[in-house]
Amino acid sequence: MAVNARKRSGDALPRPPRKQPRLAMRAVDGGNPSPGGNSAIANQRLRARWVAHFTTGLKNGWSFAQGTVELVVDTLFPQAPVLPMYTSTENTAHASPAKPPRPPIPIAPSAPSTLTKDGVPAEESPPPLPSAPAVELPVARSSRPPPILWPSTANTQTYYPQVDKELRNTVRRQHKRATRQHIFAKQHKMHVQAAMAGAREELLKELYLLQQRKGYSSDFTTFKGFIKKQTLIKRYMRSRSSSLTDLGRQTRAKAEDEDTDFLRRAIEKAQATLNGPKPIQPLTPGINQLQFRYRTKDNELERRLRRPPLPSNLPPEDDAKVAAVLNKRGVISKYAKEQVTDQDIVRLQPGKWLNDEVINFYGALILGRSEACKENPSKNSRGKSPLDVHYFSTFFWTKLEKEGYEKGRLAKWTKKVDIFSKDTILVPINHDNVHWTGAAINFRQKRIESYDSMHEERQLVYKLLRQYVDLEHRNKKKKPFDFTGWEDFASEEDTPMQENGYDCGVFTCQFLESLSRGEEKFNFTQKDIPYLRRRMLWEIAHGTLRTEH
Repeated sequence: MAVNARKRSGDALPRPPRKQPRLAMRAVDGGNPSPGGNSAIANQRLRARWVAHFTTGLKNGWSFAQGTVELVVDTLFPQAPVLPMYTSTENTAHASPAKPPRPPIPIAPSAPSTLTKDGVPAEESPPPLPSAPAVELPVARSSRPPPILWPSTANTQTYYPQVDKELRNTVRRQHKRATRQHIFAKQHKMHVQAAMAGAREELLKELYLLQQRKGYSSDFTTFKGFIKKQTLIKRYMRSRSSSLTDLGRQTRAKAEDEDTDFLRRAIEKAQATLNGPKPIQPLTPGINQLQFRYRTKDNELERRLRRPPLPSNLPPEDDAKVAAVLNKRGVISKYAKEQVTDQDIVRLQPGKWLNDEVINFYGALILGRSEACKENPSKNSRGKSPLDVHYFSTFFWTKLEKEGYEKGRLAKWTKKVDIFSKDTILVPINHDNVHWTGAAINFRQKRIESYDSMHEERQLVYKLLRQYVDLEHRNKKKKPFDFTGWEDFASEEDTPMQENGYDCGVFTCQFLESLSRGEEKFNFTQKDIPYLRRRMLWEIAHGTLRTEH
């Protein structure tokens, strides 16, 4: 007989042991613990209880009623047999004592049937023995064991607080309901955004046409940037309002909704201006002719007194120098304590915002010209000497607004300067990196002045500058400042307005330069800004201000 080579040599593996028979489990009364295995015995007991109840319970009415209720409850709501509970020896001291088993209830004899299963008369059985009288036994209210509190994160606590915290967080994450968006949520959101964008575009076009009727000269793309800047300024002014205390909290309003509301208000304002009442016609032609004659004479006088308009371009040789300056790298120019680099000077090209370095350098040129003319008035070729002014850098307003006079230590800014002996104090203002404006403390005319190329009211500027003047006077002169006759001044009629969202820095520099020469009106508009940017490039590169104004 051939031996299989794949079989292992040696003794065979032992067979697995036979399946051990299951140990029988018994209920308290020795019966089957399953709910359905004892149904016949349970029914017999229940029947015996009913018979014993009616046999002995009629003697006492209250006991009979109480027993009837208990039997009805046990009949309608039978309880499953309870398995015995075994506790370990370690927990025996803490476990409740076990209750003794309930004695079995005697079963009352029933009349035997005289028929078999097949319907044949059965043999007569001997008569039953006389049974003992039924004894009423107390019925237990409930045989259910006390509930066992298994350990969980709700009632389990360790000696490690971090572990307990992680367990609680895990339970919260398990009970947190997972939320998900609707399958068309993104499509609906895109559709709503497109509809809102279309509505804003229509409102912009309507407002653009109204502004053109009022004299707006730039294109529609520039106008959109102008409106965007106006919206940012309005939002900033609302956040800085002292009367609206709840604006310090973060609001959940969407920027698109604010833009739409702003456009609607702007359209209503423009329509109200255009549809306003027309001037009353004179009653007689003679008055109309006199008014026309006087108006013509006034215009002629203003034309003679008005300075000549600004040129549109620099001279060719100066313009070539500006082009060469834009090609340089590194530090372009230095003046006093200020300097600009190629990254700063490039901001004077069209469409760029000016930064602190450019504005502070230009302010240093204004201050240097004022001090030079004060020492040598003959340097001014036009015969009109600039005012004695002092210029604060762009960081002055940030200190004053954010920290105040004391905490910002602004008294050290004027250790060598007596501002009360000056004609005008010039202050450039940066409004939260959104907008540039100019302000002045005019000691000659007793005015706190604000010049904004967006024609917005600046009550905060007047308030903080008045506080600064008073605190500075108390610090240097040791007494409060007398504001008798002082006023807050802002003239929209004489202040040119920008038509885009990026020329505010150039307007601010030109406001301060004109104020340093004592000009009452400004001779530049939006159309002169390209020339003024090129001229500022030349002035910063050469460290001096040009004289053609």
